[in-house]
Amino acid sequence: MRNEIKRGAVLGYVNMVVNIIVTFIYTPIMLKLLGQNEYGLYSLVASVISYLSVLDMGFGNAMIRFVSRSIARDNKEEEGKINGLFLFLYTIISVITLIIGFILIKNIGLLFSETLTVDELNKAKVLMIILVITMALSFPLSVFDSYIIANEKFTFIKLLNIIKTVLQPITILAVLYMGYKSLALVIITSVYTLLFHICNLYYCKKKLKMKLYFKLKEIDKKLFKEIAFYSLFIFLNIIVDHLYNNTDQIILGSVSGTIAVSIYAIATKITYINQTCSTTISGLFLPKITKTLESEKGEEKTSNIFIRVSRIQLYIMMLILSGFFVFGKTFITLWVGKEYLDAYYIVLLLIGPSIIPLTQNLGITIIQAKNKHGFRSIIYIIIAIINVFISIPLAKKYGGVGAAIGTCIATTIGQIIIMNIYYWKKIHIDIPKYWRHFIVFLIPIIFLSAIGYLLVEKISFSWLILILCIFLFTLIYLLICLLFFNKEEKAYINAVFNKLKKVIKK
Repeated sequence: MRNEIKRGAVLGYVNMVVNIIVTFIYTPIMLKLLGQNEYGLYSLVASVISYLSVLDMGFGNAMIRFVSRSIARDNKEEEGKINGLFLFLYTIISVITLIIGFILIKNIGLLFSETLTVDELNKAKVLMIILVITMALSFPLSVFDSYIIANEKFTFIKLLNIIKTVLQPITILAVLYMGYKSLALVIITSVYTLLFHICNLYYCKKKLKMKLYFKLKEIDKKLFKEIAFYSLFIFLNIIVDHLYNNTDQIILGSVSGTIAVSIYAIATKITYINQTCSTTISGLFLPKITKTLESEKGEEKTSNIFIRVSRIQLYIMMLILSGFFVFGKTFITLWVGKEYLDAYYIVLLLIGPSIIPLTQNLGITIIQAKNKHGFRSIIYIIIAIINVFISIPLAKKYGGVGAAIGTCIATTIGQIIIMNIYYWKKIHIDIPKYWRHFIVFLIPIIFLSAIGYLLVEKISFSWLILILCIFLFTLIYLLICLLFFNKEEKAYINAVFNKLKKVIKK
């Protein structure tokens, strides 16, 4: 299982790199073929429909936890009952999704009639119908995704992600070149989503021999209550994530129109890469953390895992933040054009404060495994609602940058200050140790970034010059990191180099 986590982490980062490369090549071509308004419309519709994913209600995460627990206890009968129960629950959710989705479609004009044309509203309805049906079908199929993760079979699911990451945009561009627009984009995205789930279903049935037992009269009420209580707070977390990640685009769609949405959508593409760096590792640890907490000295062990993982994440994500601070303006101008330059400021406002909670993402996994995520959920929902009320007037006055300022303030208060106190005092994670390392590491990185920013202002860039400058910056950054690596991290780097030497000699 440990090898699966390592392979999953490696493949996750491979997928991340592939995704960056594909996004880098795909996005400007797609924007040119679609146009700023059409892309803004697609992004707006996708943001609205994404809210239906909150109907998951945290059951996906709950299934991973409870199936992992059954595996740790070697209780096959309980495992089969849990699988059947979640499939039943997701089938109900699927029906609810269709009902709510079509109510949204019918009333879309109430939200955007002032900023969208009649033609855009009609097109939005068609796009929404396809996305609603896709999401309704995806809910029951997601049971098989969760079962693979609970069994820690990360290699298969990560390889499948890489294949999808490459093939989906290639297919979309081929169809866009034929003259089709956002409708084709949505259809292709939906087809790939459903194919991904069907492949996971096949793997569960053929390779994992997944069992499903369900009888409505035989539901374990005690287990159901435990699942419901656990899922409640995961559900609140999902709502919060959507309030943070999608509400700004909906607000901009209501007060500014599709162009502002398209600029913000470009910014979120970049921030998504930053988030992926964190979740690539932490997303693999829920089964392991759940089992570790069942062992002797579980809290001490999980705290050590938290510090170890957060240090690795910090090195990676500070490179992204500092690199974007230095080269972001140039990159956006060369990539998608000066008309999207506001995305630079939006990205900095979004990923700047998010560095802390993202490097501490394993803390979420720990409190979920300990079933103590209720406090985080409540705090986040309060802060997220405040964020909406702050962002609306700021978006009206400053557009996408204003919406990002509101999110920046909310992130700092809720995800940094309050949650760090909670992790330290209530979950017994060594947060002071985390901050000592962070602050000491931050000082030379600020110095490097400031010098880089000033030098970049004096250079006339092409793609080749930008790539060379980024390479040089990364090299200097890595040399700084070497000064901060502990014995374990240095040993790991040496082991990697030794393996590379053996491969080269062969």
